[in-house]
Amino acid sequence: MNARADDRALIADLVVTYSNAVDERDWTTFESLFAADARIDYRSSGGIAGTPSEITAWMPDAMAMFTWTLHSISTHRVVFTGDQEAAGSLHLLARHALTWKGVEEVMDVNAIYRDSYTRTGAGWRFASRLEETLLVTGGRFAEMVAAGIRD
Repeated sequence: MNARADDRALIADLVVTYSNAVDERDWTTFESLFAADARIDYRSSGGIAGTPSEITAWMPDAMAMFTWTLHSISTHRVVFTGDQEAAGSLHLLARHALTWKGVEEVMDVNAIYRDSYTRTGAGWRFASRLEETLLVTGGRFAEMVAAGIRD
């Protein structure tokens, strides 16, 4: 393989590792996937924006209500913007199971991740991640979330 193909594979592994870290609630791995000065923005889905340490501190409570989650990603595009930098986007379907007011529900979040990546001494890391939420569907909890992000 050439160097760019190797870089693409390493960046693809980064985004898959991110999905697994969230689904497995592995917050140590989650935080390690970001450059120390990275910016993460989940506001379009009702979350927060901040640094990796701020988001990592917030995630356990934010995810605690979900019985399980499955983050499925596809159509990953990577464009190299320099020797040590790249930009990317990918489609996300994040399925969240929960019990809301005594009823088991599944909430789906359909979004696009807008990423920038940087090569660090530890390998490729996220320099930024913006979640652009397109649609939230599911039961009553999903309706409440969708109404809140539209306001």
